Amino acid sequence: MKINIEKKENSEVNLKVEFPEKRVEEELYQAFRKLVKNVEIPGFRKGKIPRKIFERRFGEEESREEVIKKLYPEVYREIVNEYKLLPLIEPEIKILQFSRHKPLILEVNLITKPEVKLDKYKGIKVKREKIKISNSEIEEALKNLQKQSITYVPVERERGIEEGDGVVIDWQAFYKKEKKSFIKEGKGEFFKVGSSAFPLSFSQGLIGLKIGERKKIDISFPSSYPQKEFAGEKVSFDINIREIKEEKIPQIDDEFAKDLQFDNLKALKNHIKESLMEIRENERRKSIEEEIIKKVVDSAQINLSPSLIERKKEEKIKELKLKLKNQKYSLEEYIKQKKMTEEKFEEKIKLNVEKELKTFFTLEAIAEKEGVETKEEEIEEKIRTFIKGEKTEEKVKKIKENLAKQGDLKLLKGQIKQKKTIDFLYNQADIKV
Repeated sequence: MKINIEKKENSEVNLKVEFPEKRVEEELYQAFRKLVKNVEIPGFRKGKIPRKIFERRFGEEESREEVIKKLYPEVYREIVNEYKLLPLIEPEIKILQFSRHKPLILEVNLITKPEVKLDKYKGIKVKREKIKISNSEIEEALKNLQKQSITYVPVERERGIEEGDGVVIDWQAFYKKEKKSFIKEGKGEFFKVGSSAFPLSFSQGLIGLKIGERKKIDISFPSSYPQKEFAGEKVSFDINIREIKEEKIPQIDDEFAKDLQFDNLKALKNHIKESLMEIRENERRKSIEEEIIKKVVDSAQINLSPSLIERKKEEKIKELKLKLKNQKYSLEEYIKQKKMTEEKFEEKIKLNVEKELKTFFTLEAIAEKEGVETKEEEIEEKIRTFIKGEKTEEKVKKIKENLAKQGDLKLLKGQIKQKKTIDFLYNQADIKV
């Protein structure tokens, strides 16, 4: 096997690989022996068809495909090992020559890891804003806790349903879909009047009803309704009112705090302040990290392959199409909703891909220069955070093995390594208040 290598711009590599005609003939024969085992032709026993008759009947295309399947992994290993290349995406392969009594010539186009010229990445100057938690923020958090603590108690007097009540209902839903009638039902289910779970007309139809009363309510569901079986349908509901309950809003006092497992209201407020401080600290840390990364990446020099950018862009679009399909939307609808042209949408995806790639390779270059690596114990510790319940070593080992089988262990290692690199940049930065 002969290999001619040509390194091009932007980390692209072109290779011409030549296999001698004797090897080609041997591989074609082996491919024929493999394929003929499952072929039957009248007048011949299965697997005993002469090669000339097989090729006259089926041609050489399948045999050639088998040969390429066999030889390509060999070519790939040879290229990667001998020339110490690090291909980033699946290489493009072209058959330049493939015929009897001639060498097989393949062209392989690789995109390898780009060279990154780093500028200053230690001592990056950034400002850290002071964190202040106002009394109004604490009060707002208390009100949210109050809302979450609302309970519903049976109404004490006989009256009809009012806005904001909670009702317990039995219901049946009748509707037609694709010329077939469907019936769904529920018994003893709780519903808050005015809730956005159902169209507003449903709640309006309940207003004024008393315990024991029945009513039919016709509802037209919008096509965007999340419960797909009702989306875009006209549904007739038969409702029976079993209970009417009204909101009981707790007072914000020491008793309220004790119900939430705090000694008193002051202790609850201190807890809220500490929680808000922690959230803000994390937000501030993330903001500083983003600023440091941007400055480091912007100052680095890196030439990305246009082919790599294009391939990654297409991957992003493909992933988005699949996600939208699962949500019953098309890419065209999504682009229209964003008020963009297809060209502007693709340009935006391309710019995001370029930014992501440049950030990734810059952080990789820093990690390599500073000797940042992912240790096995760090991987296992990260896996423990995924596990619910008892975190045994056997569970950790099993998850680790599964990640390796699925090809996700390398991804997890990369994520940990990148996080350590960002932590390194943060700790080396010149952060001033």
